[in-house]
Amino acid sequence: MASMQPVLDHIATVVRPALRRYMEAEAALTNALASDDANAAETARQEVMLAARQAVNELHHLADFVLKESSATLTFAKIEEVRSAVEAKCVFLRENNIPVADVGLLRDVADAFKHHRPDRPSATVRTSSDVVPLSIGWGQARWGEGKWGGPEQVIITTKDGDKRALSSVLQNVFDAWMTLLGQPLPPISQY
Repeated sequence: MASMQPVLDHIATVVRPALRRYMEAEAALTNALASDDANAAETARQEVMLAARQAVNELHHLADFVLKESSATLTFAKIEEVRSAVEAKCVFLRENNIPVADVGLLRDVADAFKHHRPDRPSATVRTSSDVVPLSIGWGQARWGEGKWGGPEQVIITTKDGDKRALSSVLQNVFDAWMTLLGQPLPPISQY
């Protein structure tokens, strides 16, 4: 049985850089909006969406990589088994008593980005246009999630109207992976 090193290398060279790039794009969006330069803001919106797509895809497809790269501690027969193992470790912003189904939500976002309208009836995201930079006010998302003070950020609006900050969903799924792999958790938002 192979070691877990190929998985850790993939995370270090593919997943973490994509997540860092996304966080940098979110910060650039906030700065562009604060500059009151409409062209800079529009460019920053485009950049944050490109970075969001890459981060979503790389983190979501980590399950496929792990499925094909068995190790002594991680061996799965089906992709559903991988996703279930990660989902079992997924909690809201490191609060162990608040499990969240963010692995499934991340899959739905990845499907929406790929297909625009996911084919699965169980998908919680209707279209790719339900994942966009928005400014949301107090009480419109989960407490403690996303940027403070209402600046635009990439928000996922689910079929049932729930609004989630993509940054938090990515954090929760990344943390679940690190927990599953027995790796230390870096400070939040520092990949």
